[in-house]
Formats: sequence, structure tokens, C-alpha cells
Amino acid sequence: MSSESGAPIVAAIDLGYGLTKFTRRNADTGAIEYDLFPSVAFGVDRRRYELEERRSENVKVVSYNGESFVVGPDVMSRAASSSDFGRHLDDKYYESAPYHALMRGALAYMEEDRIDVLVLGLPVSHFRDPGKPAALKKAYTGKISLDGERSVLIDKVIVRPQPMGGFYSLDRQIDGINTTIARFPQSGLKPLADWDQLVDTMTVVTVDPGEYTLDWLLVNRGKPNTDVSGAAGDAGRHRVMTSVKEHLEAKLGRAIAPTNLNRLNNSLRTGAVFKLDGRAIDMKDPEILAAARRAVRDPVSIMMNGIKGAWDIIDMVVLVGGHPSHYGEEIAERMPDMPIYVPKHSVFSNVEGLQLIGEGIAQAEARAEAEAL
Repeated sequence: MSSESGAPIVAAIDLGYGLTKFTRRNADTGAIEYDLFPSVAFGVDRRRYELEERRSENVKVVSYNGESFVVGPDVMSRAASSSDFGRHLDDKYYESAPYHALMRGALAYMEEDRIDVLVLGLPVSHFRDPGKPAALKKAYTGKISLDGERSVLIDKVIVRPQPMGGFYSLDRQIDGINTTIARFPQSGLKPLADWDQLVDTMTVVTVDPGEYTLDWLLVNRGKPNTDVSGAAGDAGRHRVMTSVKEHLEAKLGRAIAPTNLNRLNNSLRTGAVFKLDGRAIDMKDPEILAAARRAVRDPVSIMMNGIKGAWDIIDMVVLVGGHPSHYGEEIAERMPDMPIYVPKHSVFSNVEGLQLIGEGIAQAEARAEAEAL
């Protein structure tokens, strides 16, 4: 199976605790596009939803294991009066019904009837358990029902650690990396000619602060070193949000209701003003920034200890994810001579790299088939 151009159809999904990122083909040009929606799946009565809810919402109704869920960019409009965020911030998340509902939502937004290669990401800690990537691969190979009516046929599933996608995305970031190298002459690094030179000569640690976990993956001259890679739970943006929430509650003398947490999280992510009781709270206030930095100190310490003595061979830290700035500042304070690179659209780094991995595999298989003829 291939697209009209003859190229295999390749897609990728980077499903985290906070955001579901995915790729899809532009129907007119065939170009790969990147999109996302909140990792929130609300259980609904499908018939009642379709009869009563606003049909203009940018959401999908999907089905998993006999249950119906609403997912998509506009799903948080349903959270205005609810403290149920439709997700589970624990290590069982990747086995939960909301997780599989979100997977089906991403597949539904791709609008493909068949996919030749689908690349999925897992946190490093999950990937290191052989049973988990194997189970995910099995769950999404073959015919996958999306909503009881539509389905997609997936020929091949590849599972990789999420930060591995971030590493492979550097293939398209050589200019940005060279700019960072120029800012750190003490590193002794020279400008890179291309991606191949990066793979052949550099040792890079990709750091991925997610909603719940902090993942890191060390790649030494193109080869992952799982011995000093890992993940820490309760170490992501949710921890930062909790610290800022507690600071604001102490300062304002009032509790912040669970229904306000999504707005607070978005304000921390984007830097937008957070409104509470008519008061505009600047997310760049030094006290708020200090509260955020306090939250990331322990997770960064866990990561640095996990990498152990390998820091002496690392050439660069690459920070990916939706909101890596606090982590980057903490690492820079501890290691001021270490080059740190943050891609411009870091929220899509993992899924972009996973897409590139899939395209490389599909092209290699196509060449092998052609040579066999």
C-alpha cells in the first residue's frame, strides 16, 4: 500500500500525559504536517452526545473496549465545570482506556484507511520493559476500529523511546545546533556539516520534560546507551504547576479550585496571564518563576545522577517537549559550560523524529523489495 505518489504511507504518534502529538499527510500536497490536542479523553454516552452537544466542536468520538470517548483540540471546553481531566497521571496511564481512546483519536485525525508504517513512542522506563513495547506493537498492528464504523489497517508498527524521536529530529536542526556551538567556544566543538557528522562524532543527551515524567536518553555516536538513560515519575510540568499553585494559594490566602488547573497549566505553558477573581497574575513574576525552579531541582538531580559519570563525554544537551525552559535553566546553572540546544518547535520534536525513523524504515524496505525483483 502506498500514497498516490507511490511512497509508503508513514505516520507517527507521540502520546504523552499532557499532549497527544501526531503526523498526518496533507490531502492536497502529500506533505507531512504536525498537530496536537490535549491528552484528555472524556467518557460519554455516544448517542446522547451526538444528539445534544454542539456539532461545531473540533473533537472526535471514538470507541475502545465498548466505551465511547470524546477527544480532540476542543475537548477542554468540557472541563470548564469538571475537575476530571480524563487522564491518569501514573505509570498505569499507558495501559488505560483513555490512552487507547487518545490513540484512536490521533488515528482518526490522520484520515487514512491504511498506514504502511506507524511509529509510536513510549517513555524510556516503559520502553526498557520488553513486554510493554511488544504489547503496544501488537495492539496497533492490523485492523483498528476507531469509532465502531471507521477503521484503519496498519501493516507495521515500530515502537521507540520518545526521546529517540527528539534525537532524530536533529536531522533538521543542524543550523540551530551550529548557532548553539558558536555560543560555547569553550566546548571545543566545531560546526557540523550535516546530520551524518552529528551521528558519527557527537554524544548527545536528549532531555524530555513531559506532563508527568522527565525522560532522558543518551546517544553516543548514533547508538542509544540505555544504562545511563531513564525516566523519573512526578517530575514533569504537573509538578511545576503544583508548586506554582501552592505558592499562589499561600500568597492569595485562598484555594485554587481544580477546575482552574487547566487554565493555570496553559498559562505556565504559554506565558499568558492567569486570571483569578478578576485579578491578572503575571506568569513572569519572579516569585512564580522561583516556585517553578524549585519544582524542577529534584527531577534534574535525579537525571544528573542517573547519567552518572557519562557527563564527561557528553557534547550537548538537547531539550525537547512542550515547556522545557525551567529545566534548561536549572541544567545551565549547574553546568554553565555545557551547550544546551532547544529546538524552536520543541513540542513536536519527538513526533517529528519518530516520523523520520518510520520514513527511513519504509524506504529501506522498499529498496530491499525492489532489489529482490
